[in-house]
Amino acid sequence: MVYLWGIQAPRPGQPFGAAATEVAGRICEEKRLHVAARRAGPEGRITGSVVAEGKETSGREDVGRALIRLGLAWQDQRRPSSAQLRSLEQEARRGEVGLWQQEAPTPPWAWRE
Repeated sequence: MVYLWGIQAPRPGQPFGAAATEVAGRICEEKRLHVAARRAGPEGRITGSVVAEGKETSGREDVGRALIRLGLAWQDQRRPSSAQLRSLEQEARRGEVGLWQQEAPTPPWAWRE
């Protein structure tokens, strides 16, 4: 299992959680995945960037960046992130895309079912 570096998507049962899972699956479906591991944690958990590459050379998409751009994830404020992820989140917030349609979306690290 690979955890996407720099982002936190909604948990299962949380608003937009199912949508985030579905979109990530669609991005990755039948594509070659390139994982750039940043760290390994307990139980072999890898955190890294995942790029899905389609058949066309222009068909490359970073899964984490796509989820943030579509308003289906937060840039992870609890760990180091990137200026690009913060910028993508701000654009999604301004456009009220995805979870940013909610008045006060609860980040997954603060959400309890």
